[in-house]
Amino acid sequence: MTPMTQYHPATASHPGSGGRLVTTEGQTLPFRGADLTVDARGGLARVVLRQKFVNDRDVPLRLTYQVPLPADAAVSGYTFIVGEKRIVGEVDRREAARERFEKALVEGRSAAVLEQERSSVFTQEIGNVPARTEVTCEIELDQKLAWRAEGRWEWRFPTVIMPRYMGETGRVPDRAKVSVDVSEYGLPARATLTMNIRDVVTGGVPESPSHELRVTNGDTRTEITLADVDGSRLDRDIVVRWPVAATGPGVTV
Repeated sequence: MTPMTQYHPATASHPGSGGRLVTTEGQTLPFRGADLTVDARGGLARVVLRQKFVNDRDVPLRLTYQVPLPADAAVSGYTFIVGEKRIVGEVDRREAARERFEKALVEGRSAAVLEQERSSVFTQEIGNVPARTEVTCEIELDQKLAWRAEGRWEWRFPTVIMPRYMGETGRVPDRAKVSVDVSEYGLPARATLTMNIRDVVTGGVPESPSHELRVTNGDTRTEITLADVDGSRLDRDIVVRWPVAATGPGVTV
């Protein structure tokens, strides 16, 4: 989704895609879909989120993209891939990162900057995207798993930025950065999931209250994918829960 200052619902003649890259001139690039790769063990998960767009224009573009991320996760790295070029990000102070980004664009180089708006909302800006080129935004996260009283780990990941109550005009200073469009129609974009659980799963099988899963047991891991091979709609959190060997911690410090 992208930040908007007003409510603009999708219509039958102008359907939304579920996520967008928007140029500074307001041109919209179609969202191709998202892939989630997760490796979970011992209360922690390493998550890689890949989202694909395409510049179908005949000119280079500067783009802005907003993405929901778990509030309990830490961004450990990000990369964007433009055509065959892979550009790896570096952590820097916000002002310094913005200065480096603008300087790269002036010099004619492709560049990107990822900024946190809220604990669960990030904005990425990409400049000098070549014409007729696919763009892949890749964000790595370290995420703490939730422990449930019945002896299960829970992993939860948002796929959409939900509308927020803003109150009267001027009440929320960053209103323009966190407001989103609302579609009245089904959206074609989908998310896929490949998850490896490396805990010993006993007393049951991994389950999800949000999606139907396909579970494959291996010698050293349990692999989970969504049952729908076409992926899931971007309209709710993806939640996976699995039982472990004991209902309490084996080691404490």
